[in-house]
Formats: sequence, C-alpha cells, structure tokens
Amino acid sequence: MNTLEIAWRNVRRNGRRSLLTALALAVGTLAILMFGGYVNDNVQGLQTATVRTYGHLQVVPKDFLDFGRGNPGRFSIKAYEALVERIRADAVLSPMLAVVTPVLEVEGMAGNFASGVSSNFVGEGVVPEERRRQLSWDGFDIGIPPGQTVLSSDMPAAGVVGLRMAQLLSLCDALQISNCRRLQLDDAAVAPQGAPQALPADIAALAAGTQGQAVAAPAGAVSIELLASSPGGMPNVVRMDVLKAERQGIRQIDSMYVALPLPLAQRLVFGPERRAVSSIVVQLRQTAQIDAAQARLEEIVRTAGQSLEVLTFRDVSPVYDQIVATYTTIFQFIAWLMAAITLFSITNAVNMAVSERTGEIGTLRSLGFQRSTIGRIFISEGAVLGVLGTLGGALLALVLAEGVINLAGLSWTPPGRSSAIPIRVDILSSPSLVLFTVLGLSAVACLSALWPASKAARLEITDALRQA
Repeated sequence: MNTLEIAWRNVRRNGRRSLLTALALAVGTLAILMFGGYVNDNVQGLQTATVRTYGHLQVVPKDFLDFGRGNPGRFSIKAYEALVERIRADAVLSPMLAVVTPVLEVEGMAGNFASGVSSNFVGEGVVPEERRRQLSWDGFDIGIPPGQTVLSSDMPAAGVVGLRMAQLLSLCDALQISNCRRLQLDDAAVAPQGAPQALPADIAALAAGTQGQAVAAPAGAVSIELLASSPGGMPNVVRMDVLKAERQGIRQIDSMYVALPLPLAQRLVFGPERRAVSSIVVQLRQTAQIDAAQARLEEIVRTAGQSLEVLTFRDVSPVYDQIVATYTTIFQFIAWLMAAITLFSITNAVNMAVSERTGEIGTLRSLGFQRSTIGRIFISEGAVLGVLGTLGGALLALVLAEGVINLAGLSWTPPGRSSAIPIRVDILSSPSLVLFTVLGLSAVACLSALWPASKAARLEITDALRQA
C-alpha cells in the first residue's frame, strides 16, 4: 500500500475535520481567484479607456512630453500627411492597425464675450470620424460602451467643451444643460437681455487677421472665441460654435476641456498658412502587437526627415502603470493573507491527526516503517487536503464568476470616467492565475504539514506505544 493511499484513507477516516479544513482552503482559493479575476477585468477596462484616449502608440517630436506645450512651433510634425499615409500603407504594420490619426494639442483662453466671461482651456484638434473609431476600441471584448463624440467634418467650425467649461462660460441656458450652476453676476456686468455684448475690438481685429474676416456669430448659434499663441508668439483667435457640453471624468479636465476639428485647431495655432500636428496616434487591433508595431514604427520615423520618437500609452499616461501597481499590491496582500490561513488550517489539522494517532505511529514504527515514511504519510495528508480544497474553490469561483456575476448585468463608474462600465470577474482569460493559485496553495498545504510530520517522525517507538 503506497503512502498516498494511506493518506487518502486517513483523510476519509477523519471526515468532519478534513471537510472543514478543505472548506477553509476552498474559501481561500475562491477569494484569491474572485479578486484576481476582478482585478484582471479592471486592468483590461483601464487599458481600454487609456487606449481609446491615447492610442497604443504615438509618434511625436523628440522631447515633446517635456517641452511641447510651451513651443508648438518647434515641437510639431510638419509633413504629417505623408507620414500617416506611409504608416497606413506599410506591409508590416497594416494588418495590425485599427486607427492612425493626427492630433494637435492646443491651449489658451476661451471666452464668451457676450456674457463677459472667459477661462483657460486645454484642447485637442482631431479628425472626427477617426476619433469616433478610436473611441470604439474594445480589444478585450468586455462590452464597454464605445465613447461618443458629436464632432463632424461637415461642421468644420464646431466643437465640444467640458460640462464645467460650459458652466464657467455661462453656456448652461444656451446648451440646455440640466443640473448646471449659474453664476449670479452684478447687474452692471450683465449685458442687456436680447442685446449680446460685442466682441472686443482688439480680439475682433486679431480674428480678422487670422481668418480673413471679422468674427460674427451666426444668428442663434452658441459660439465662443478661442485665443492661442502662435509659434512666433503672436496671438491667434477663432470663433467656435459649441455643439455640446460633454462631461469628462476628472473635474480639472472637465473645467478646461475643448475638442475641435483638426483644421480649426491648426488655424488657431498656426494661422491659415501652415498645417502641422502634435502627434500621430496609432491604435492597434490587439495590445499584444505593441512591441512589434513600435519596432517597425521606429524604423519608419528614422527616415522621416525630422527628429521623432515613438511612445507607448504607458509613456504618455504613466498613471496607468501606477494604478496597475496598486491593484497588484492589493492582490498580493490578499494572496499572502489566504496563504497564511491555509498554513494554519493545514498545520492544525495534521497536528491533531498526529496527536490522535500516536499509538498508530508507534505500531507502524515497530513494524519497520522508517521515520521518513511516517513523515511522508502526514505530508501526503496535507497535500491531499490542499489539492481537494483548492480544486473545489477554483471550481466554485468559475461557477460564480461565469454563471452568476458576469450574467447579472451589474455596472459601476470607475474613478476618472463619466460613464458606467460592466462589473465582471474575468478568470478564464488568465489560466495562469488558476494554475498558480491551485499549485501555490497546495504547496503551502504541503509545507504546513512539515512541522507536525517531523514531530510524528521523531517519536520514539516506546513512547508512542505507551500512549496507545
């Protein structure tokens, strides 16, 4: 009769205690896998949101992240159209690509001079149709609703603002925004009703110089004026019709956000004679392709005739790795906690078995069983309990995740987002999580049995038989 068979019989003989010990292991396994699956889904959701915003890769002028905003003339991609077409047509990159689109970052002053208010803004000029495809990326098929934008190439002078930006610019009534606070101004500061305040003459003159005509809002249009510094340090002004106020997930961004069509942003930054962009955003079909795509992009930009570099979404948004590290730390803490519970559960169960079977140990030793054999029997009991408990917990976790939680239609709004996403526990996409949890806790169970097994093996035959 082998050691494992003896261990199995002993586990069955003390069925109630073995069941309670296995249940403790199952609960530990369940906790690790459920939280691990939840973390896995949250990381996928975070990556989806990040990639929708920044793409997987960005081609930018060298040192753009450090100095680009302060000098858009120097840190911009001039012949970007040819580079975009070259990336799209590349035989290596083409099968990987989902979206390749130019983006121009811009910042300055936004004013609603009809109401006598203004505010700083930070915005981006985009190609509307390409941005719409970018906001629909779902490389993990987790069902996050695609982002929406009302920007359209058919309305080249129309853009969107953040909800709090609209509030700061007194656009609540004009845009029919609910739950929007209105600033109560002194009577002297409010333009007479029905008679909009005229655009200041100096700003009107700047706008006439950059647009070729004086700025005049169409009748009934909801418009604001945007002012930004040109590469030469001179101010440029454009009028933008506001289509909608879109809530942003972060308060500071919501109070400064402006999105507008790329040609209008280029006119605001560079004037009517020049076309350039801050970056070329590259979104891939799958994140797993990022290393190969980055290597090929770096080969392409080296021959682009301009000092460019290729950044990943982790470089552009370092908070992504910080959030993932936070999730990882919490998961590791819970895993170690469950390992400690496993350690004490198995140690207690095997130690009780040793105490109850002292006479039996003496009998086995008197029949010629070696000390090492006695130790292996009790270690095997710990292993059997560990495997049974962890496999049961893993099976229960899969049933709860796939058969209950993922079908319940639950949702929540994570920090930094303005819309809800599904709550899921994704265990199946990470087989290594299940494997390492089962093997890890089973190994802990074996280690937990070492001390009581060693205690049993060291018993002298006469002492053990005396207690029989």
